[in-house]
Amino acid sequence: MLEHDNVVAPKSSRHEGPLHAYERYSTKDPVEALALSAAILSTNQLVVSDQDQRFEATCRAVRVHSAWLLYMSYGTDVVVDRLGTSRADYLAVVLPIEGHVQLRHQGSEFDLVAGETAGVTSSRDAMHARWSDQASVLTLRIDSRAVEHALGNLLLEPPPADLRFRSGPVTGPARLSLAGTAELLAASYDGKDPDSPLPALLTRRLEEQILFTVLLGLDHNYRAKLLGERVRPGRRSVREAIDLVSAEEQATWTIPELARAAGVTVRALELGFRKELGKTPREFIRDQRLIRARDELQRANPGDGTTVTEVACRWGFWHAGRFATSYSERFGIRPAVTLRSGPAVR
Repeated sequence: MLEHDNVVAPKSSRHEGPLHAYERYSTKDPVEALALSAAILSTNQLVVSDQDQRFEATCRAVRVHSAWLLYMSYGTDVVVDRLGTSRADYLAVVLPIEGHVQLRHQGSEFDLVAGETAGVTSSRDAMHARWSDQASVLTLRIDSRAVEHALGNLLLEPPPADLRFRSGPVTGPARLSLAGTAELLAASYDGKDPDSPLPALLTRRLEEQILFTVLLGLDHNYRAKLLGERVRPGRRSVREAIDLVSAEEQATWTIPELARAAGVTVRALELGFRKELGKTPREFIRDQRLIRARDELQRANPGDGTTVTEVACRWGFWHAGRFATSYSERFGIRPAVTLRSGPAVR
């Protein structure tokens, strides 16, 4: 089912809200609704009033790589309990668009109200949710490892294994930015033919926006460091070199050229990188170019003639075998496998 990310053919629905062409299920059977929702989120318990004829569980969903956007409603008041850790590790941002949802998560209770309050939960913890009869919500479900990798890239460090978000209500500018991102994603799909996938480059940019909005808008244990409130690369020469390498569209800069552009000697640039990043300029450039090569392989369509060798050469790796070894050591997968997987557009 959804674990295979199949796009379901569009079908009509009486429900309002976005993503009409991407309905995953609509059922009046609570047992069926429970089983179907578990395929997307987590194994839950669903409690519905006896003989409640208004019950109709509806779910619409789209996926952009590591992130899902879900629209859900039940047609009546229900209680949903997640009793333990999900088999999938993800962060969920719940954005009511009608009605309200009362959540109990990590020992706190809070109300999520349409247009006022969003909520953050983690699949790692139990959760109790009481939906009002008019409630419908958009939920951003983001893979935790993708958030960790995005944070590591921003910090120029390995992905942190101890990243933790503070669960609870979200209001003010943070809620507005999260709601805007969810609405932009919904509008991008609502405004197109569902039989024609969004371009891979566009879905990557949408995924990046989701990840960056989450990292910048939500409270977590790396936020101060991300915003520069702890020690970050501070020397002008190092920062200039980092910016130049980050702006590359293919392998361009050599170490001597970077040093000249930053106004220092090669030796001074090496000392600056070791002090600020704990690595040499060469190690930094190599790692950044491996990341860029991986991103290009992920976006490529295996049928358009793109080859691993072509991508490797574009990013300065002239020996295919050494590139494959370095890539596998860095990402735990061979570059040819990444390319064959094709763009994960849904």
